[in-house]
Amino acid sequence: MTKLHKSFAFVLTFVLAGLATSANAIENRKTLCVHGNENRVIEVVYPEGNRLPCEVQYTKAGNTKTLWNAKNKAGYCENKAAEFVEKQIAWGWSCDLVEDMKEELTAQ
Repeated sequence: MTKLHKSFAFVLTFVLAGLATSANAIENRKTLCVHGNENRVIEVVYPEGNRLPCEVQYTKAGNTKTLWNAKNKAGYCENKAAEFVEKQIAWGWSCDLVEDMKEELTAQ
């Protein structure tokens, strides 16, 4: 599979996972991007455990910034996060959606 196809498949998976509905509280979606010895985390955060409100947070060198947020447009944060992950991949980063960030960071 080419790099373009892999990144499209990743973004599609990310968006679909974010749009899935559940009776339970929605869990944050974390993506770890790695380039050499550097790590970046792109996370869709659901502060109230519901689809809205949401935030897209970006962690770089231990500093976290909120890049986007939404209060009444479902899917906005998931789409913005997927677009940002796509940019990271285009810049040469390797990005993966992770279930447990502590396990992923400990493994490195």
